[in-house]
Amino acid sequence: MNIKELLAKIAKGETLTDEEKTFIAGYDPDKVANSTAAGARKAAEAKLKEKEAELQQMQTDIEALRAEADDKANANKPEIEKLTRALETLKKQVADKDAAFAKLDQEKRQMIRNGKIGKIMAGLKFVDGLDPEFPHMALERALSAIKDEDLEAEDLIKPIVDRFTASNKAIMADTSGHGSGNPPKDGVDTQRGLTMTKINSMSPEEFLKQKDAIWAAEQKGTLH
Repeated sequence: MNIKELLAKIAKGETLTDEEKTFIAGYDPDKVANSTAAGARKAAEAKLKEKEAELQQMQTDIEALRAEADDKANANKPEIEKLTRALETLKKQVADKDAAFAKLDQEKRQMIRNGKIGKIMAGLKFVDGLDPEFPHMALERALSAIKDEDLEAEDLIKPIVDRFTASNKAIMADTSGHGSGNPPKDGVDTQRGLTMTKINSMSPEEFLKQKDAIWAAEQKGTLH
């Protein structure tokens, strides 16, 4: 069972089972996103600390060689140049890791935001045959000024959602706030082993290798 498939069925106007309604009510996008990224981030941070330690040791070695070179009339100049090049390589690796962390954080924040908007959509009912991506994008634009942490603040969200439904009557089946649907079936990605449980146990290397496939599965709503 996953939120994407439930939202698709809500958009089709199908009836949700009690189990699915309970799942939507308890859906926690923060937990889903964090569980996907936490393992990879923790291991990557450990590797970054190792690289930083190597960098510091390299700087110490260079300073020692420079002092020795002064005493020996630059006899060790080639070795200093070699170590300096190695130092620049390490600095670039550290910078690349920092950039990778920033990108991972951005992806995580977007996954959390999408999940919260999905929970809001679960309270709306759309006309049959409507692609759920269309109302999701429209609602996302309507909520663009709301911070991620405020997307669950009913006093801020309700007026915006009310205006959204009022100005988009053509795609709204009714204003009851209840959706419907049938129990979702496992998708192709579930069948080939891409589940949240497996993703949580992936090593950082495996996670990064399969990140595109995981993201595609998340977009299709086939992860659970």
